[in-house]
Amino acid sequence: MSKLLCKLGLHRWRNYGKRELITWKEPGLFPGTKEENVKYVFCERECLWCGIKEKRMFSENLDGTLAAAGWERIEESEE
Repeated sequence: MSKLLCKLGLHRWRNYGKRELITWKEPGLFPGTKEENVKYVFCERECLWCGIKEKRMFSENLDGTLAAAGWERIEESEE
């Protein structure tokens, strides 16, 4: 059953690796305001069912902080 779920894109992830601090802004309660959010995230993850590994991609904000920009698949030869 778990292989079928992985083929559908419903993986069971285990996060690991280095932790990075990311920041992003969302619209605030009042129009024209922005709310800044800060969170620590892990840089890598692995599916416990099928074993694929992914690495988080980051982009740099204008103020020099990092923002999460998606995931990149790690191939077996890169490890």
